[in-house]
Amino acid sequence: MIEYRRRDLMKLVAAASALTIRPAAAQQWPAARVRFLVGTSPGGSPDVVGRMLAEKLADRLGSAVYVENVTQAAGAVAYRTIARAAPDGGTIGILTSGYAPEVTLRPDSSYDPVSGFTFVTMICTYPLVYAVPAASPIASFADLLGQAKQNPGKLTYTITGYGSAYHILTKWIELESGISMTAVPYPGIAAGGADVLSGRVDVLVDASTSVIPRVRSGQFRILAVSSAERFALMPDAPTVSETLPNVKFTSWLCLAAPPGMPAASTQRLNAEVKAILDTPDFTKRLMQLGSVPDPTTPDQARHIVADEITRWADVIKRGNIKVD
Repeated sequence: MIEYRRRDLMKLVAAASALTIRPAAAQQWPAARVRFLVGTSPGGSPDVVGRMLAEKLADRLGSAVYVENVTQAAGAVAYRTIARAAPDGGTIGILTSGYAPEVTLRPDSSYDPVSGFTFVTMICTYPLVYAVPAASPIASFADLLGQAKQNPGKLTYTITGYGSAYHILTKWIELESGISMTAVPYPGIAAGGADVLSGRVDVLVDASTSVIPRVRSGQFRILAVSSAERFALMPDAPTVSETLPNVKFTSWLCLAAPPGMPAASTQRLNAEVKAILDTPDFTKRLMQLGSVPDPTTPDQARHIVADEITRWADVIKRGNIKVD
């Protein structure tokens, strides 16, 4: 009888221990080491913003957050790595607005482009910019379209690669205006900017995050920005939609995690990022880089990305755009 009581007591002790272990295990998130993937080269705006965010997250989470630049296949390897990682919070990363056309042009059957991620929040937004050297004879965006229509295929513009947001946005402009220009790809936008300044290429297509300092220094003059409304950091720059009403696009950075990440972890990460974006010093640094903070709920982030994929798929189909 005593032996049975001892066994019963041991079972109760074991059950109680299990109950105390479960909450402790749950408290292990965030992981002691967090892998933060960026699919672009060091020095670009996703990398700079990613490193800024990782530094602040490390402080707030009490974890070591390591940024890794995984640039193969125009960022597709980074996206795939995030989608395939364990949903334990140990791997997170940035999706850029280039993700939306990428998954249409180069679909990856190993994950679904929307349900294949846990979308945490949008981080920041900024327009793409059409700019020319300060002394360029192209006077305005309307003038650019007029010259391109008179000289089909002769005007050239910079892109970071075929299928990039720079490329697809300009193809959309061509579809809406009935013009034709020639894209010149560069592995990095710095080399493209140098060629535009030297006159070898006519138009720079770049993110405001890169262009603003060069406009302020007097090197470039803005023809138009792609956002639906005039950009707060460039209020004098006209929008593309002032000439072509249907063309409206704002570039973005989104924080994503693997699918199946627990809701509590997702909400905690969302709250921490929002708190960081709400701090005056972080906002100031983003604005100095030419972007504005734009935190969202996880559900809002998912809808934004899904809508972007649908929109770009339509442009790609209409333009019969293909890449190798």
